[in-house]
Amino acid sequence: MALTAADHARVSDAITSAERTTSGEIFCVVAEACDDYRAVPFAWAGLVALVVPPLLLWFGLVYPGLLAGGWDARVPDPRAVVVLYAGLSAAFFVAAFVAVRLRPVRLALTPRSLKREAVHRAAVANFLAHGIHVTDARTGVLIFLAAAEHVAEVVADEGIYKRVDPRIWGDAVAVLTEEARSGRIAEGFIRAVALCGGVLAEHFPPQASNPNELPDKLIEI
Repeated sequence: MALTAADHARVSDAITSAERTTSGEIFCVVAEACDDYRAVPFAWAGLVALVVPPLLLWFGLVYPGLLAGGWDARVPDPRAVVVLYAGLSAAFFVAAFVAVRLRPVRLALTPRSLKREAVHRAAVANFLAHGIHVTDARTGVLIFLAAAEHVAEVVADEGIYKRVDPRIWGDAVAVLTEEARSGRIAEGFIRAVALCGGVLAEHFPPQASNPNELPDKLIEI
């Protein structure tokens, strides 16, 4: 992530501006990554080791004599085939494991469903950790981004979910994700804050007493 002091100031100003129109509270968090996805290299290595060696043997790309006369007793030494298969499986497992352990490769090959699950867990944990659930009217909103995964989530408190369809946050999630993919994280948060502020202003207009219960800033973790 490459967020400058100016970026943080711009996001803070956007939050302050949005909260002038609502009694709701907006809090922003950006995480470098939500998980290391340690199981992914093992899964891909196992798949490659299981699939590739039989294909190489079947099409004669290794041990060409194996298929010269078909799968029959003319195979010179069946034990050699077993040893070759085991060696290929081990070699491809190690090669695939080492390749997928590289962070860009690992993230690219991690199923999006796993990323979304990890981001959701992190978003909920941050929602609770930063006390967004203890506002007086339970009208806090967390805008959360996992930068490495390019996955965003909006978590709204109980008071909001009673009156607002959760799907309404989809636009904010979409613009934040779009800007993050282009490396414009601050711009993504500013646009998402504006969209969330508009929703809150419609359903939770400012009250006579409108205290600022959460810090107007972007937290990096």
